[in-house]
Amino acid sequence: MLLGLYISNLAIAKKTELNFSNNLVIISGETGAGKTIIMNSLGIVCGTNANSDLIRNGQESATVEASFTLNDSKKALETLEKFSLYDGEDIVVISRTIAKSRGKSVVNGHITSVKELSEIGRTLVDMHGQHEIQSLLNPDTHLMFIDAFGGKETSELKVKVISEIARYKEIKKIKRGLEEFDRKYIEERDFINFEIAELEETNLRKNEEEELREEEKILSNLKEVVEIVNNAENLISLSEDYSLLKQMSTLIGFLSRGSQIAERLVPLTTQAENMQIELKEIARDLSSFSGSLVWEPDRLNIIEERLSVISKIKLKYKKKVDELIIYLSELKDKVKSFNSLKEQIDELQEEEGTILKEINRDVELLSTKRKETALIFSSLVIKQLKELAMENADFEVRFKTIEDNDGIEFDGKLVKLFSDGVDYAEFLIKTNPGDDCKPLASIASGGELSRTMLAIKYVIASIDEIPILAFDEVDAGIGGKTGEKVAEKLLEISKYRQVICITHLPQIASLPGEHFVVEKIIDGGETFLKVNKLGEYERINEIARMISGTGVTDTTIKQSKELLERWKQ
Repeated sequence: MLLGLYISNLAIAKKTELNFSNNLVIISGETGAGKTIIMNSLGIVCGTNANSDLIRNGQESATVEASFTLNDSKKALETLEKFSLYDGEDIVVISRTIAKSRGKSVVNGHITSVKELSEIGRTLVDMHGQHEIQSLLNPDTHLMFIDAFGGKETSELKVKVISEIARYKEIKKIKRGLEEFDRKYIEERDFINFEIAELEETNLRKNEEEELREEEKILSNLKEVVEIVNNAENLISLSEDYSLLKQMSTLIGFLSRGSQIAERLVPLTTQAENMQIELKEIARDLSSFSGSLVWEPDRLNIIEERLSVISKIKLKYKKKVDELIIYLSELKDKVKSFNSLKEQIDELQEEEGTILKEINRDVELLSTKRKETALIFSSLVIKQLKELAMENADFEVRFKTIEDNDGIEFDGKLVKLFSDGVDYAEFLIKTNPGDDCKPLASIASGGELSRTMLAIKYVIASIDEIPILAFDEVDAGIGGKTGEKVAEKLLEISKYRQVICITHLPQIASLPGEHFVVEKIIDGGETFLKVNKLGEYERINEIARMISGTGVTDTTIKQSKELLERWKQ
């Protein structure tokens, strides 16, 4: 609901303030009095185009400020939160300054762009007049109205379809990314598999190279090594008289006898005994090593060939043997990740197929439900149009799908999948006999366009999410009974939404709501806009003026009172 509107230095409005407390606001005044400034100001504060030509003569800037209550308007709340402009309060204050240099837009104390302001404004006020681009003229909004009009069953099915499509598109996106990754690294994967095969065939072992080089060295000097080992064995244990073990036994005997006399020899005895044990171990190791020293004519060639293989693989990969063993393990881990990637793609492919079946089923159900709803909606709009003196009008909701090779199959062809199904709906109208139904925007007459908007708004009044409707020239070219019908519909809509209506019709001006009159005042060579909220007596006189079009008479006063009393019944 619009609570207040403050206008400063906009055209002839030097300082004008209006405060509202009713769901039905009537604005009247003489032709040329400046009523349009009120409507333009409301449009400006909601983000419509504005330029410096609107600034009052002699001033550098113009400001319009408006305060609104959200009244649980879900769409407005979501938009404010989207731009981080919701401060937790039910009241929204918007200020917009038009300047010859640079303008400024402020929402709840935060500077914002005109683009953001426009998006917020569209959720708060729906402007209906000759020059405004109205929400219902935008075909992108038409399906939304049909769905809302369809009630709970349509709403629940739509929510289900939106959820399914969102998941389907998410799956496709993830799968596409994985497939792209898979394609991108297919050469790398093939190369990795080649390297794994090559390294596995080489069959490298830790410390193998060192062991082979030692063996190669031994085999290359086998005769000398055998002689050295034999001499060592002889020295330790094989010599009959002078072996080290025999000499150690003699030494231990001397020390053992001496330790019985001198205790200081006990540690030396123990040390000698340990040395004897170590010599015996050395003798066993030498014997074992001696047994392994067998000449194999081909063994040296085998070792040299193996070392050559190792050397080449090291040179190729520029890594040591231990590093190559670790590298092979890393390559195998990479292959596992590639295999896991393929498994993920297969799982997503299966899930995609399952959810696509659900989408095909539910999208068809939703499309059928929408078309059934549209028939009822159209018939109700046509009924309202006829009551609004558009007897020859026809109205329809035309559905279509958009072919898309990347879409889903529907009615035997591939069609674009939107976030809420496959349907694209547009409101079409015919106002004259013999014409074809055309888009709403093709209506040339501002009065007819406003009445069409009024008819649609009347039908969707209880489900429309925009809290404020502003009508200008809704009564253009009508009067009498048609004027009464327009008034009835405005009154009915005001039960659900705030209605602000600029009017020339006394039937509308007499509706039970707040009534403001706009006047143009010339004082001291300057022109000013003056807006007054009318009391009961003032209102009777204003409606009487509207009836007569000239002077107020006793007859028009009586008629005015009758009109006011009529709406009280």
